[in-house]
Amino acid sequence: MKRTLKEHRLHQHLSQNELAGKSGVSLRTIQRIENGTSSGSPFVIRSLCKAMNIGPQELVTSRDHHAGENVDNQQGGSVDIDIPEISYSRCLKFINISTFAVLCFPFLNLVLPSILYFVFKRSLVAKQDRQAALKILSLQILWSFTTLIVLVFLPVIDQQITKIGDVMEIPLFIWAYFVLAFLLLIITLNTAHRINRKKDLLPFVPNIL
Repeated sequence: MKRTLKEHRLHQHLSQNELAGKSGVSLRTIQRIENGTSSGSPFVIRSLCKAMNIGPQELVTSRDHHAGENVDNQQGGSVDIDIPEISYSRCLKFINISTFAVLCFPFLNLVLPSILYFVFKRSLVAKQDRQAALKILSLQILWSFTTLIVLVFLPVIDQQITKIGDVMEIPLFIWAYFVLAFLLLIITLNTAHRINRKKDLLPFVPNIL
C-alpha cells in the first residue's frame, strides 16, 4: 500500500529521530521530505525504505506529485538534486580526540579509543557513526602496527647500513616515533574538522574491523 513517509513512519510507531538513527539520514532531510519541500535523492529513499523494511514503490514522495515538473527541469538541463547530509554523533568526537593520548604514553592511542568505543557503542545507533568509529579504530591499529615495525627494524637497518644513530644524541627510533606521532595528530585534527563539517571520514583508511 502506498503511503507517504510520515504515514509509514507513524504506522511503525517511529519518531523522526528514531528513523534518522535507523536509516542514517539526517533529521533535517526527513523533515524536508515529510513537509514536501524535498523529494529525496535515490540514496536517501533507499536508506529510508530499508530502515522501515518497505519497498521504494510503497513510498509516496513529492517526486510522485511533481513528476511533470521534473521532466520539464530535465529537458531544460537543470535538475534539482537533494544531496543526503551526514550528521555525526558527539560520541564520535570523543573517540577521535582520545587518540591524543599518544602524547601521554606510546600506543595509548589504540587503548583509549577502543575503551570509549565500547562505552559509547549503544549511543552510536546511526550507521555512519558506527562506520566512522570503526574507521578511527582501524587507523589506530594500522598506525600502531606500522610504528611498531619501524621501531623494531629501524635501529637494525641503521646499525647495518646508515650509521646515523652513531652521531646523534637522541636515538633515531625516538625521532621516528615523534614523526609518526605528529603525523597521527595531524590526521586526528583533520578528522575532527571533517566531523564538524559533516564530511566523509578517513576515506584513505581501509576498514579492517
